[in-house]
Amino acid sequence: MGARVAVLLTLLATFIVAASPAFAGAEGSVITWQAPATISGDSDVSTAGSLVAAFNMFGPSVNVNGVTFAPFSVTGGSTSASNGNFTFNESPGILTPNSNLGSASAPFANLSANYQSLLSTAISTSDNNTLTLTMNNLTPGLTYQFQFWTNASTFSPNVGFDTTASSPLPVTLDSNTSNANGGVGQYVIGTFFCADPAQIITFNGTNSTQAPTVNAFQLRVVPEPSSICLLLAGTISLGALGRRRRR
Repeated sequence: MGARVAVLLTLLATFIVAASPAFAGAEGSVITWQAPATISGDSDVSTAGSLVAAFNMFGPSVNVNGVTFAPFSVTGGSTSASNGNFTFNESPGILTPNSNLGSASAPFANLSANYQSLLSTAISTSDNNTLTLTMNNLTPGLTYQFQFWTNASTFSPNVGFDTTASSPLPVTLDSNTSNANGGVGQYVIGTFFCADPAQIITFNGTNSTQAPTVNAFQLRVVPEPSSICLLLAGTISLGALGRRRRR
């Protein structure tokens, strides 16, 4: 009976993976984005599921809402920056680290000190070039949640950081929602059913005056509701089969 149960569970898991519409394809999976949200406080940081990695771009280690964002070093003038399984590439220009995106004015100044630290530094590019993030060694069959922030609270009408992320569906973040010194940007959460060990996200400025900018990001593994339901249904069926055989 134990061997049959193991085989059935394996078949059930295989069905869950194969039945997902995002499973096909070798270039990564489609990220479904939520609506962008304006930065408001520590609770912006998602704690769903379990953390894979979280990074503060060009900034120090900082903990916000119980999530520790590790430093992600960026060398100005380079075309690539890596930390473990995560790599940013820039084309056709160069990477530009930023460390002056905070402000002493509200509402940015009303955020916690740690959240201010997270949002004051960023990775960007020279002019409106494409910034590409590749996440490697993911586990096919798992559902991941990706969250990133774009913020530029030191406002200048001649310099912009509004950013569109695509994978391949696009979502656009406003780097300063009030267009004023002390204004705050936005964050967004997306989910994807992993079909390939590598996931690629591209970032671009919204027009020729904007440079793609990422202050911070995190990747988490979250339960997939449909898979959980199928697994529970399979477990219940196996339990009923075992009871009938014992009778």
